[in-house]
Amino acid sequence: MLNWDDLKFFLAVSRAGSVRAAAEELKVNHATVSRRINSFENSLGQRLFERTSQGYVRTRLGDEIFNEAAYLEERLSNVERRIMGNDEQLSGEIRVTMPDLVAEELLLEGCALFCQQYPQVELDIVDSIKLLNLANREADVAFRIVKEPPEYLIGRKLAVLHRACYMAKKNLPLLKKEGWLEQQNWIGWTDKQRRPIGKIAKEYPRFSSKHKIANSKLQAIATRNGMGIGILPCFVGDRDPELVRIPPYTSEEKYDLWILSHPDLRKNAKIQTFVRFMTEYVHGNKGLLEGQEFIEP
Repeated sequence: MLNWDDLKFFLAVSRAGSVRAAAEELKVNHATVSRRINSFENSLGQRLFERTSQGYVRTRLGDEIFNEAAYLEERLSNVERRIMGNDEQLSGEIRVTMPDLVAEELLLEGCALFCQQYPQVELDIVDSIKLLNLANREADVAFRIVKEPPEYLIGRKLAVLHRACYMAKKNLPLLKKEGWLEQQNWIGWTDKQRRPIGKIAKEYPRFSSKHKIANSKLQAIATRNGMGIGILPCFVGDRDPELVRIPPYTSEEKYDLWILSHPDLRKNAKIQTFVRFMTEYVHGNKGLLEGQEFIEP
């Protein structure tokens, strides 16, 4: 008889493509994943994966089992959601996913306030930009930076995130030198994104581009230390005492921040209470997110 746990490990390796990546996803030791997959294959008497230098590749039987197991997972998740959807208790766990930068700079503060008000609720926070599957209960609530969220989810747009151009505050005296600003450089992101595009980028067409830093937090640190001009979210740059916007101090709309959950959870008391609380919290910081709290130096 098939064991659901075997199928769970099988699905994780199928999707991740390797034992190590699946172990990280399942939060277990990679040896445990390897042992469960080997045991599952031995019980069937056939291979489900070919072990290659590129990772684990499903065999034909593996493909057949994957399709059935994925369907079974979806049905079980549907049952769990319906049961959880009628939970009227303000206690228990809520699994929340959010991008790390927004979490660090804003959302975790709101989560802490929520926990103070509702001490019987426990938050399992996943700081990732990975789009966890809410239908399969990989998360109960998701904060996502998207233009159009999936149709199968419900939620609302919390704010339009703005970004602006920043320099190290310690270099403010140099702005008075004629031509100094025009000689500065953008801090690039990747080979394909060496130069920014958009309204604010067009205001500084003479800037060259130096360095490549594909991480917003490190971009802010590099800007602080005078490596160049950084284009940063306003909720990061405008609150940093070591950063200032450069003239003409404008910002531009860049991303939409949404809070989302599954429709089956619309009657779950703790989740809907959390969604309402965080919605109000983010709305209270909307001016910062949309670049309206900037004070000209």
